[in-house]
Amino acid sequence: MEFTRPGDTEKQPVSELYDYEQEILVKTKQNVFRKGIELLLTAVFWLYTFIVTWFFLSAVVDVNDRYIAILKTALNVTNADIRELLYFGLVSSFVAALLLFLWRTYNKRKYGPLNRRQMPTDTTLDDLLKLDLMEPEDIARLQSDKVIVFTENPVKELK
Repeated sequence: MEFTRPGDTEKQPVSELYDYEQEILVKTKQNVFRKGIELLLTAVFWLYTFIVTWFFLSAVVDVNDRYIAILKTALNVTNADIRELLYFGLVSSFVAALLLFLWRTYNKRKYGPLNRRQMPTDTTLDDLLKLDLMEPEDIARLQSDKVIVFTENPVKELK
């Protein structure tokens, strides 16, 4: 089995010995300043993710270390408040999922399953001619020529 490739490229080997990592890794020259900004932003967002995760987990397991306690004091929340918020989020998600399930069931009973629907058949030349929106010569040109330039719009106005 060979890979699909343009005709002017060299043949790619298909074997277990081929070093795919060499082809996958993208090697580019990056500005040191830009790379530093990228690493700094990545570290900041990972730290933020860790703090938010620990903020909620500490409330769930009822643990207060001194750093999270400072954050909770600054935000004027207690572990009970955070647990209520998480409980509200879980209940809201469950209610939304239940409502969507009930709506799906209602639609299935009222309109039937989706497998009764079928794709429309392909449009034939007779169908296009019955519309009487274009001349038959223009339709033939549209179907045969690759490039067509009309000086005026060939589509007739709707009546």
